[in-house]
Amino acid sequence: MYEINTEKILFTQLGEEGVIYDMDKNEYLTLNETYYKILKGVEEGQSTIAIVQALCTEYRISEQECLAEVEEALTALNTKKIILKV
Repeated sequence: MYEINTEKILFTQLGEEGVIYDMDKNEYLTLNETYYKILKGVEEGQSTIAIVQALCTEYRISEQECLAEVEEALTALNTKKIILKV
């Protein structure tokens, strides 16, 4: 399970995408629609499986493929300290 690192970033929706403001680096990052939905799921306290199931339903992709991509995204967000493992 992960949570948003609210001490480091601000996060909001912009159209179908999302925007992160990294307060430590004083820079903005744009998230594509999928990354936004993954981060929104984290913000809502959803498990990885719940995020995967929602994306599979919306995009009609295999659960195995989706799980691999969601885990990759979560790892990247965690590495950048945008989210924290709890």
